[in-house]
Amino acid sequence: MYGWRGRIGLLVPSINTTMETEFWRIAPHGVSVHSARIAGGRHGTPEELRSMENASKTAAEEVAMVEPDVVVYGCTSGSFFEGPEWNKKICSQLSAITKAPTVTTAGAMADSLMTGGHRKVDIVTPYVELTNERLKQFLKAHGVDVVRLGTFDMLDMFDHAKIQPEEIYQKVKDTTTADTEAVFVACTQLRALEVLDILERDLGKPVYSAVQASAWQAFEAMGVDPQISHCGSLLRRLSEPGANKRSPLRRSA
Repeated sequence: MYGWRGRIGLLVPSINTTMETEFWRIAPHGVSVHSARIAGGRHGTPEELRSMENASKTAAEEVAMVEPDVVVYGCTSGSFFEGPEWNKKICSQLSAITKAPTVTTAGAMADSLMTGGHRKVDIVTPYVELTNERLKQFLKAHGVDVVRLGTFDMLDMFDHAKIQPEEIYQKVKDTTTADTEAVFVACTQLRALEVLDILERDLGKPVYSAVQASAWQAFEAMGVDPQISHCGSLLRRLSEPGANKRSPLRRSA
């Protein structure tokens, strides 16, 4: 059976064309990715983002059939928009359905920054102003201050995938300030994964992405070291001596 090392149940917005591709690109030998699509979310309005909470339950019922070892709710704005407690509620609901620990992209974003000890960060997003403000509030609740936010300011979430990696690279460089400790590229629809290493070399600080952080937390939850050295320092951490191989999300042995 594929996924003998671990099976990831990936829940993505129905319009997302990036996250599945990037997850398969970095899935290590023995790890499989099984997707279900969350209806709605194209226009990123508050109503659509809230409606995805209920739609995700149907998607979770579908992916539960493969008995995943971890479930990933792969929408950044869909998991931070109503704050930390809403994010926890989503995790609880999906875990109850799938009988597996649940990772949300917003939770992975906050955890990756806090684990790295980053309290002052710059953020790049494709979002409109209201969503950007909610993102700042979400991180603030986790003790992380957003110093500068650069945005492509696009409401149609399908169009987010049309932003090229080189455009993301330039937006990050234009946004980054000297006194911040890290940069996070939000949205699982952005093709940021392939420029993370280049950005870290050129900026001299950690640069994370929504897909990368989600994968990082999923691998930790499964207790799998992916041995990835080409997608930014966050995923390399799992292979470093003394790295924490047991996430609190993991099932008890």
